[in-house]
Amino acid sequence: MPHPPAPLAARDRVLLVRLGAVGDVLRTLPALHLIRTAYPSIHLAWIVEDLSRDLIEGHPEVDEVIRFPRGALRGAGSRPARLLQALAGLRRDLRARAFTVTLDFQGSLKSGILAWLSSAPRRVGFAPGHSRELSFLLTNEWVRPPSRWLNRVERNLVMAEALGAPGDEVTMILPEPAGEGARAEAILRDAAPGGEPVVLLSPGTSLRQRHKRWPADHFARLAVFLRRSLGAAPLVTWGPGEEPLARAVVDGSAGAAHLAPAVPLRLLAALLRRSTLFIGADSGPMHLAWGVGCPVIALFGRTDPRLNAPLGDGHVVLRNPASPATIAPEDVLAAARGLLQNRRPVRGPADAPHLSRRLVFHTAAGAPP
Repeated sequence: MPHPPAPLAARDRVLLVRLGAVGDVLRTLPALHLIRTAYPSIHLAWIVEDLSRDLIEGHPEVDEVIRFPRGALRGAGSRPARLLQALAGLRRDLRARAFTVTLDFQGSLKSGILAWLSSAPRRVGFAPGHSRELSFLLTNEWVRPPSRWLNRVERNLVMAEALGAPGDEVTMILPEPAGEGARAEAILRDAAPGGEPVVLLSPGTSLRQRHKRWPADHFARLAVFLRRSLGAAPLVTWGPGEEPLARAVVDGSAGAAHLAPAVPLRLLAALLRRSTLFIGADSGPMHLAWGVGCPVIALFGRTDPRLNAPLGDGHVVLRNPASPATIAPEDVLAAARGLLQNRRPVRGPADAPHLSRRLVFHTAAGAPP
């Protein structure tokens, strides 16, 4: 029978499982920081998909990054023998590392299977009601958060605390590689040659989360307002598969918006550190923005801001549960005007916000919407 987690041991070999979405990986970093602070001598490996691996490679609090072979497993999915062979290879790879503890921050069937494949004697996950797809059956130590309606950062911190890593600090450690700052500054000079405040517009989301998108023509109209009313320089950023959407915003803006080049996540972080404002949906780039200290206007539809809102002061959430498309560009402009009037100094690469968990999360529990 599963039981509550015990603290980690100083020489544990720990496998952290948080595979995919950029925003979810980012929101695990504050828990990682508390765990590493409490247990500096553990060996900590993180298994992650390619989409978010750029955030974890070379991270000072991670000893080893293990690539989750999503493409190979998906390609073998229609051939049971090949799939079993691929899973057996992954199992051998994980078992060879002799993990003593697996931390399943994801709480899905896929992450639960990975925890089980690791053969770690301790497999820590979220209890029933706080995990999906019966993944709790594959773990043997359960963390039971006080509410299903915790912000996802706080839920991860609850797991860290259950493992003997308490703390009031909420911070994303994301070092800036050498040269990224200069590259970011060159992109920003191109977008704002006169030194105008740069506002990053992020119209994309993953295909699975298309319902979160604010329409391209709304972004285009907002870009015109930002340029003409506030003297700002809108810079449209985009991720894999989103370039046509970003170009539609730029083409519809009558020259007001500038298209950013393709940038990896670490370079996007450098851009955000040096920008005045970020405007976008509940997405990975939105979480990256608040994590590095860039003020955010977050556009929400049916997803719950209590679970996903940007953390800290100086952000604005605009929401219509029916659809984000019903949020008017004029309302976003009004929020931008307020934030631009209180412009913060540009942050350096070592100036990530250090938030207080006690102050950010006023209550441990919330009511369902």
